Amino acid sequence: MKQELIPADSEEQFRDWDELSFRLLSVQVVKGSEEGHLPQQLALSYALIVVASGSVRVLMNHGQFELAAGSVCLCLPEQTFGTVQQAGSIEMYIFYFDIHRYHPAGEGSFLLKNAELFPREGLLPQTSMKTITSICSGLTHMEENQRQNISFRAQIDFQELLYSIRMCGRQRPRDTNSALEQARQYIEEHYTQDLTSQLLAQAAELSPKYFNDLFKKKYGKSALDYTTELRLQQAKRLMAESGTKLREIAHRVGYTDEFYFSRKFKKIIGVPPAVYMKSRRRKLVAYSPSLLGQLLPLNLIPYAAALHPKWTEYYYRNYRSDIPVHISAFRSNQDWQANLELLRQVPADLILAGDDLQEEEKTALERIAPVYYLQTGPADWRSQFLQLAQFLGESWQAEQWLAAFDWEAGAVKEQLHTQIGGESVVVIRMLHNRLYLHCSRTMASMLYGELELQPAYDSGDEVYNVPVTPQDIAALHADHLLMLIRRDSDTLGEWNKLQNDPEWLKIAAVQRHRVHFLSSDPWREHSAYAQLRMVRQTKQLLVGQSSIHVP
Repeated sequence: MKQELIPADSEEQFRDWDELSFRLLSVQVVKGSEEGHLPQQLALSYALIVVASGSVRVLMNHGQFELAAGSVCLCLPEQTFGTVQQAGSIEMYIFYFDIHRYHPAGEGSFLLKNAELFPREGLLPQTSMKTITSICSGLTHMEENQRQNISFRAQIDFQELLYSIRMCGRQRPRDTNSALEQARQYIEEHYTQDLTSQLLAQAAELSPKYFNDLFKKKYGKSALDYTTELRLQQAKRLMAESGTKLREIAHRVGYTDEFYFSRKFKKIIGVPPAVYMKSRRRKLVAYSPSLLGQLLPLNLIPYAAALHPKWTEYYYRNYRSDIPVHISAFRSNQDWQANLELLRQVPADLILAGDDLQEEEKTALERIAPVYYLQTGPADWRSQFLQLAQFLGESWQAEQWLAAFDWEAGAVKEQLHTQIGGESVVVIRMLHNRLYLHCSRTMASMLYGELELQPAYDSGDEVYNVPVTPQDIAALHADHLLMLIRRDSDTLGEWNKLQNDPEWLKIAAVQRHRVHFLSSDPWREHSAYAQLRMVRQTKQLLVGQSSIHVP
């Protein structure tokens, strides 16, 4: 089972690099077992991810890559990347850089944004660590606020690193990690076929027992359990298609006996296939990203939804396999026409959308299927949730869910008031190198409404976004800073600098290690399920006194 590197389809893939010039911008160093998690972020430049030790799974846009020590992958500008799983301690470097291309006729150069330096697969295992060590040896001994100052020597070493990766990528050496990863990819491509442990072990060129032990240790489940999981995920997608018979579904996902398939499905999913199919026949479209957060408490999974590994990270990670059709949640105001084109191919029964769409977009949506618009104005999330539930005939389910939510929120509020008493909190938003005292209606509803925390700042308005300096923040005397930091390479670089700013270090909450990190997902979403996730995250941050150094 040998896999060949497939060249990218992009017209900007370069086999001859003589026309290119590379400029290293900054280096991010990630070490340790806890800080090894890298939240999904937007790359504004090229990002070369290099793993020096340990292993980690990287999610880049919609693809996942397993990186072991000596492995690298490349993220292009305007793509998103982050880690989803690591094994033990990790040492990882992220090199941010620009590429310029020179005109052959000597007409100057221009900045490239989509140069595929390496094959689209992105993964180049076992790169030589000698050049990497040369680049990073000096950087790792610098103070944090000096790491952005890239020396001329480092620029030269970075060129050597790129050259080394290019040469190593021409022939991929085989090791245990790459054999297991290739076996996993093989399962994903052939899971509907009759796969056995013996066959997979033979393909990985390992003994069956050794292969099974290694696979389970690496992925947390046996190879056959992983195959079953993929089959049932595909079966759930097919069950959402009207007119598809259970026997046909079983055969299409690799089971010749539909009765065995039914028993397997009920054992793992928890309900018989017929019951699940009936619940999936109504094809709902969650056109706006936050609508998933209104449907999940009603136990409704839409047929199509707006998903993206960064902008809707939680929903993408946990529900992407249950939703057959994914429309774009990335810059939806620009992608709406492409989304509509995709929905025209979907047999939708009902489209759910926010009422803040432009008229042209509404008109086009209504030509596809009936549309129900949810208010996006000042109405509170509860009334919006109940209104949608009533329309869908799920009022009983909504009332049950709200009762459970109120009980959990009340318990967390009591814990918070016992743990931190009347200590004050304030949300600080960071965008590039600017700081803001920030509060959205979602934050106001949760922090100062549901949980009744003490605000350190009162603007007179529920919603505000006020520019501030570290000195202004220090003057508030807030007991806790809740940081909402935009996940792009520029802002994260400025955050690294800020943590060594003398004025920032004078802030009492910083000195007491009471700086906590809020993720934009769910804190910028106005939905019922987002409220529940915020309750739980606030408890984790403030009751557990979790602090943040680098998001």
